[in-house]
Amino acid sequence: MKLFNKQRFRLIKAQRLKSYTVYATGEILLVIIGILIALGINNWNQQRQLENANLKLHQQVLSQLEEDIHIISDFQKDLDSLNQTYRRVLNRTYDKGKILASGSLSTILLEAYVLSLDQRISNLIDNAKLDESVASQKMIDLNGAYKLYLKDLNDIERIIFTKITNNLAEIEQTQDWYAEFITDLVCKNDCIYYLRDDEGHKSRVASLRFLYVNRYGKVIDDFLNDLLVYKADLKALISK
Repeated sequence: MKLFNKQRFRLIKAQRLKSYTVYATGEILLVIIGILIALGINNWNQQRQLENANLKLHQQVLSQLEEDIHIISDFQKDLDSLNQTYRRVLNRTYDKGKILASGSLSTILLEAYVLSLDQRISNLIDNAKLDESVASQKMIDLNGAYKLYLKDLNDIERIIFTKITNNLAEIEQTQDWYAEFITDLVCKNDCIYYLRDDEGHKSRVASLRFLYVNRYGKVIDDFLNDLLVYKADLKALISK
């Protein structure tokens, strides 16, 4: 800068305006170039940091995705056991080895089996600053799939809860043995006869089974299949 200032004063003193103008223009251009270089370095550094953060995010999402797939696979087995329990109550052929350990009566009358899956993947993606990579776009699609499937499951769960509650309410209002059953979980002859042979009760149980197997179970199956595809795609993209 001391050299530039001496040259500037020398040109002004000599009244060489044209030369000074050229010099000043060059000086401005040097400043602009310096600023552009600094901005370029800063942008490159920010982009590198974003890419590193996204790579870490991709790995976190993939790890959680694998855990969720494991949870859903285990829940599929529970649904299969629940189906066998319903088939037993409805006097249909069933696999005795798959009957739930909690027992047929308490399962059918009092329990609701629903998928317990947290929102970790959606939270990770929603709160992240994503780059424009293909892997990040795939995560956005995955996030949308999670939200859609969980909404569908929640909608069916509400119907299942209502069906179970209504069935209990019907028994409470019409059966004298209800108080003993709900208090001590004791089911004597009149209770057994009703639960096994009453056509109205069997119809309500059949509706619950339909909701679990044909509605809830179908969404679970589709959900798992889609997650397996996303897992394979993300693995391939991250390994590139």
